[in-house]
Amino acid sequence: MRKYFLFILNILYAILVKSQDNAVCPPPPTSLQSSVLSFISVSPNNYRFIYKLTVECDKDPYNYPLYITDINSATQKIYPWILDSVRNATGVLDPCLVFPYPPCHRTFYYHADGDVQVYGLGAVAATHNCCRPFNAKNLYYEIPFAYGQMPCCLTSNCKSFVGPVANGIINFIKMPALQGLQKNSSPQFTSNDTILFTCKDRSFHFTLHAVDPDHDSIAYHIAPARTFVIPIPSSQVKPDYFPFPVVGYRSGYSVDQPGGPNLTLDPVTGDLDATLHDTGTFVIPVSAVEYRKGVMLDSIAQDLLIKVFDCSQLPKPKASIPDSINNCNDFTVAFPNNSSPLYPAFNWNNTTFQWNFGDGDSSNLVYPSHTYTDTGSYDARIIIFPGLHCADTAFTKVLIYPYVNSSFTNNDSCSQQQVMFINTSSSSSGPIILTNWTIKKDSTTIFTSNQFNTGYTFAKAPQTYGVFLTVSNTKGCMSKDTQYINIYQSPYMLTTHDTILSVGATLQLQANDGNYNYNGQFSWWPAYGLSDPTIADPILNSTLDNTYYVNITNSFGCSLQDSIHVKYYSGPEIYVPNAFTPNDDGRNDIFRPIPVGISVFKYFRVFNRYGQLMFQTTQPKQGWDGTYNGGPALQGTYVWEVDGIDYQGKTISKKGTVILLR
Repeated sequence: MRKYFLFILNILYAILVKSQDNAVCPPPPTSLQSSVLSFISVSPNNYRFIYKLTVECDKDPYNYPLYITDINSATQKIYPWILDSVRNATGVLDPCLVFPYPPCHRTFYYHADGDVQVYGLGAVAATHNCCRPFNAKNLYYEIPFAYGQMPCCLTSNCKSFVGPVANGIINFIKMPALQGLQKNSSPQFTSNDTILFTCKDRSFHFTLHAVDPDHDSIAYHIAPARTFVIPIPSSQVKPDYFPFPVVGYRSGYSVDQPGGPNLTLDPVTGDLDATLHDTGTFVIPVSAVEYRKGVMLDSIAQDLLIKVFDCSQLPKPKASIPDSINNCNDFTVAFPNNSSPLYPAFNWNNTTFQWNFGDGDSSNLVYPSHTYTDTGSYDARIIIFPGLHCADTAFTKVLIYPYVNSSFTNNDSCSQQQVMFINTSSSSSGPIILTNWTIKKDSTTIFTSNQFNTGYTFAKAPQTYGVFLTVSNTKGCMSKDTQYINIYQSPYMLTTHDTILSVGATLQLQANDGNYNYNGQFSWWPAYGLSDPTIADPILNSTLDNTYYVNITNSFGCSLQDSIHVKYYSGPEIYVPNAFTPNDDGRNDIFRPIPVGISVFKYFRVFNRYGQLMFQTTQPKQGWDGTYNGGPALQGTYVWEVDGIDYQGKTISKKGTVILLR
């Protein structure tokens, strides 16, 4: 039967490493890893297998699938692992160890659901990985190999090899067949701290803990550090060959004493106590063994990785806070902490602090905040690791002054309208002697002032601006206030302020309140000739020259008054003057046509007496300034022509002459 069992397990691993052909080998042994395999019985013949793999943060996991072998029939099923989550490994850190940065490890949690019939001789669930620390202090890998000569390479282009995979990791569970309708789940480790840190020659304590879903009894034991094998042909299997060999142990260490004689594990409580006398990484395999009514059912195993340092060669913990702390805002002080080690973002850190604030109150927070009841001078202190051999103390003098408080009034406003900021700061310890205002858009400063009160006109809207006020008093106390102001768009000016209409033509006036005219208020006057003086775009139908005014107020409360002058001519027509004087006196300097009732302005052209084109435009409001090629044109007579279509669709074309006078 033993030979049969060994034969089946060899078949298991023949299939297990088949995927490694063609030189697909585990990665080089540089990663620090620890893993554990367990299972939960979901229902008869249905199991959920759980695989927990811990690696260093700068390494990626390299895992193989789950292999389940029916020992009775020598059949095998393969299941891929499904990743559930990734978490930072907690670890246990000796509080007196000081590192430049916290050690970092990640734990990957996988599961695989399998349909397994466990009967007769039972089944074996197994998975393997790489690698244990290649330079472990207590382990000796009997078959070391160089990169490129990995024993998993079995093809013709690799060096063929048969034997254990040096520092490879195997996780396996023997699943026994139970009588009747009994169900069985393996134990589950709940002590997740598999990477431990301690000091050489210093006593060390850690408690293993596991639970069993079936409430079976659990005992804790030191386990052999096993690896997996590269299988050999079945004809060469020997009866005494076990396919999960134990790796070698260095002198002074063994399977029973993987940490030497000063490492013990209580099988009932799971308390592990040790004093390790060498630096480096120790691999301590431990197991949780499940018993039901005194009969062992199965067990799970994992490697505890203990990293040992010579603490006499490391920096000592140091308490550090400023020599003095001055507080001018109120009686509450937020205490800084510059001590080392200081890893407040990592929940595995058991660094402790003891604060005394000098007024009878205390705290053990990393960054405490304390409110004093009165002004004065207080002697405060911090002790790092109180009661330990590495304890250190630092002192500070806390000065509580009557405070200065900065504040100012702030109201949302509109663009193009001055906003006043009124300084309402107060000081109970001397007058305010310094005021500084800064206005920013995002990170760009757009305005500064040292006036006690200040004002500013914002041009761009809608925008949100940051307003920053800093004040200080004669005691040197300083206070800052930051507020944000919303600037809304003011109504826009009318697009034109003068226009000419032909008698009988209508004009649609257009106002814009800067907010899409949503809930805006409009008031035009005089109302004569307007279709509705209370809307944004009334239609003007009149024959009288007049100036029309409008008051605009938008939904933000921003307002504006503007006007437009309307002059009527008989038309439709295009009026063209007969002379102009381009002498820059501001009067009659531009020669241009005046279209009345023209809906389409085609062109306006000016020629000299030789037919040379001096100027042309298709814009009705553009004209000739009396220059040609950048210089003044000669005084004299010029010919013009103009063409357009009036609002009734009739073409108006005209020609004539104009005199340029200088």
